[in-house]
Amino acid sequence: MPQTSDTITRRLSEHIGEHRYAMWFGQTDISVDGARVEIQARTQFVADWINHRFNRTLRSVAQETLGTAADVHVTVNTKRPPAAGRHEQPREGDRGARSTRPPAPDRDRGRRPTPPGMQSASRGPGLASLDGFVVGESNRLAWSATCRLAEEGERSSVSPLFIHGGCGLGKTHLLQGLCRRAGERMGDRSRIRYVTGEQFTNEYITAIQEGSMDRFRKAHRGLQLLAIDDVHFLSNKKKTQVEFLHTLDAIELTGARLALASDEHPHDIARFSKGLVSRFLCGMVVEIDEPDPTTRLALVQQLAVRRSLHLSESAARLLATNCPGSVRELLGILTRLEAMQMLDPAQVHAADASQMLIPGIDEFGRRMIGSATIHRLLEHRALDRTVHVTLAMIMDVVCQRLGVTRDDLTGTARHRRISLGRSLVAYLAREMTTRSYPEIGRALGRNNHSSVHAAANRLTRTLEEEPRIVLDRQEAPIDLVQLLGEIRKELRS
Repeated sequence: MPQTSDTITRRLSEHIGEHRYAMWFGQTDISVDGARVEIQARTQFVADWINHRFNRTLRSVAQETLGTAADVHVTVNTKRPPAAGRHEQPREGDRGARSTRPPAPDRDRGRRPTPPGMQSASRGPGLASLDGFVVGESNRLAWSATCRLAEEGERSSVSPLFIHGGCGLGKTHLLQGLCRRAGERMGDRSRIRYVTGEQFTNEYITAIQEGSMDRFRKAHRGLQLLAIDDVHFLSNKKKTQVEFLHTLDAIELTGARLALASDEHPHDIARFSKGLVSRFLCGMVVEIDEPDPTTRLALVQQLAVRRSLHLSESAARLLATNCPGSVRELLGILTRLEAMQMLDPAQVHAADASQMLIPGIDEFGRRMIGSATIHRLLEHRALDRTVHVTLAMIMDVVCQRLGVTRDDLTGTARHRRISLGRSLVAYLAREMTTRSYPEIGRALGRNNHSSVHAAANRLTRTLEEEPRIVLDRQEAPIDLVQLLGEIRKELRS
């Protein structure tokens, strides 16, 4: 029943997320015999973990697929030693119930693989895919140029393609996706190579030391596509730049395609030869900017799904607006949240429960993570900030954003705009400073801190239930999640 076993693996991946599926089931063998589902792990540790963490989910998936009589057994495969690497494909003669599992997701997305020797980096399963790249106004041109370079023939109108921008904005993803798609299109990955500037330099030095320059040149000059990441690493390395320039000349003569990525524009890379700069500028130079709010929200939602993190809409928006810089910072928070959910699920929902919030239920009947939980994570993150944020700074920025004064905040007026200002100050002060509620209350002119505590909780519930509020009928509604993100960014700049 290969189709049945495929259905089980697909549904299991949907329930627990691709990331956790690849982590714990990527090295298992799943087979179906009637109403019996057998999962063979490579080690006793993996078998015990699957039994402890996923037993209920496994039985639910099996019963959905095979009926209520379905039973699940997790065992250790003692016939074969633990293997590191890819899944073993079923051989001819194996039982038909053996699953031909879907390929594991790219767990190394965003990493820069460093293959040994002269192997083609495009062969590794860890290369990112262009299909998984989140496209927005900030990166649309770079993405379009990359797709065109991957799909054009030998002569390309955009080669050499030079992509530049800040750290963590997707340059590596685009270059790896380019190599992956080009390899799929041509069917021959032996003449496609992804390499970092550091790796190129190290291989060049090794070739000189070992007297193997001919092999080094052959590895780079006989390619159809060469993608070099972090090319700025070659700055101030005169001999490596000379060899690189000769490599570019050879590639140009053969009509091969070239893609480069750097943190800086070619003109701004220090101590780069004029010859290299002119080569870079003769093609297409495109910049990747920081993602806009819409793109960042799409990133949060996609990355959360890959980690089986079921965020409410307000939680996703809160997370998106709190990481305005590198996407890697966002990945770090999601990784921490994923670890919390795996090791201590009750803690993940504790903050939502303390605020009496019910974020909702997803399509699989699981509780979603609310904005209060994200807020709790961000409180810990704020303690690591190098910028020291004070209560006075928060009050000044809030007053400026809402068009009110400090006297308004410390007074007795109850206008909606002023009340919102007090709530924002209390909320942000608890998140970004070490001040207690009594201290915040005194700064807002309140003798009793309970009103300040209530204001912060009220804002938390508003963010979860209805983040868009109207302060004045003559003005457009205010998006509180976006407003909080802008205030945080201003305070940290």
